[in-house]
Amino acid sequence: MTIDLKLIDARMLTDRGILEGGIAIDEGRIVRIAKTPNLPDSDSVIKLDGKLALPGLIDAHVHLRDLELSYKEDFTTGTTAAAAGGFTTVLDMPNSKPPTDSPNRLREKMDVAANRILVNTGFYGIIPSHGYEKMAQEGAAAFKIFLNRSTPALDVKDDLSLSAALRECAKANRPIAVHAEEHSLIERAKQRLKLGPHTPEDFLKVYGGEAETASVARMLSIARDLSARIHFCHVSEPGSLTSIQKAVSAGRKITSEVTPHHLFLTKDVIRKLGGKAVMDPPPSTETGASALWRSLRDGRIDIVVSDHAPHTLEEKEKTDIFEVAMGIPGLETTLPLMLTRLNLGEISLERIVSCLSRRPAEIFRLTRKGRLEAGFDADITIIDLKKRHRIDSSAFRSKAKYSPFDGVAVTGAAAKTIVNGEVVMDEGEIQAKPGMGRVVRVEQL
Repeated sequence: MTIDLKLIDARMLTDRGILEGGIAIDEGRIVRIAKTPNLPDSDSVIKLDGKLALPGLIDAHVHLRDLELSYKEDFTTGTTAAAAGGFTTVLDMPNSKPPTDSPNRLREKMDVAANRILVNTGFYGIIPSHGYEKMAQEGAAAFKIFLNRSTPALDVKDDLSLSAALRECAKANRPIAVHAEEHSLIERAKQRLKLGPHTPEDFLKVYGGEAETASVARMLSIARDLSARIHFCHVSEPGSLTSIQKAVSAGRKITSEVTPHHLFLTKDVIRKLGGKAVMDPPPSTETGASALWRSLRDGRIDIVVSDHAPHTLEEKEKTDIFEVAMGIPGLETTLPLMLTRLNLGEISLERIVSCLSRRPAEIFRLTRKGRLEAGFDADITIIDLKKRHRIDSSAFRSKAKYSPFDGVAVTGAAAKTIVNGEVVMDEGEIQAKPGMGRVVRVEQL
């Protein structure tokens, strides 16, 4: 038998540890992992010169924009940024324009994306007025609740409305991803401020902190007797994590995520950079960030996500801080930042693979992803652990050319991104055309 492709002279992280040898790939799937002489003949061979092969990285929280927001980012530029950053699969958030709030809109979004994406792409649905199970049947990966704003389908101030939404998500057998910020606390904090233009310090008085921890506690209370799977997005405060861990210890189906900007930045970055560093929630204190890092390293936080949220520079440079669009690009900085910590001995390779590949696949039930194993999709990220460079947002593949990490020295990067058995990125160069990625439709169980 002659297969399509084999990767040789690799070091591979598998369930059996790091193995030396190669990976045989045919028709987009891994068919064998073995010593190089034991691999079948192939049409193509890629020699990896001892580089590290990991299960394809998964970013479970990105905003690819497109549709009416394509001036910020589109499916092609966003997934090109993902490939450049080493990600083989991303899950796109539903607060697009128009929002992904019905089976028809989900289907339309998937149809538009199909010919534009370079990596595999799944989609969240926002809480709809009806049609939960139909959205699940269309392949929605999860449903998203924003507790900092009400929608026509959901009054976030009403516990009964939230409880009903959680029950519907549970019946549809999908996780509920929660942006936890208590709307009432944010509004009261804004009312205490003087008239604008408002400053970065004003922003920090309003967002984060108590608004998040109170919202996490409230959601856990509402969901206590329900079977819903709750996933807390971009946890930024140690107090929030304490509540989450108590629920996990009690046997509840709760998971959580953290971003590099909450792990490695503090509130001071907003004081220093202003609008270019505004994100929601903002980073914590140095003590808080250190606590989040320890929790991630020790396995108390499930996954790392970029929360890639691109905007134009004009939207980030408003005079009044409350007029600034919230969010930063992250698809091209997440992996180098994490690998730098690996090279410093502050986290294990196994932990990085768990939080950037295996656990996202498990939480969102992405079948045949998250492992280097025969029968799994040939989504593979090749790592150069020694590559030294400085983060330069002007070179991003994303349309968003700004980053609070600009100029930061990092060690380690993706050398190749292989999606469905095809090389999409090779040493920084994009090798594939739009449409190479597949729309991920999560199956009904």
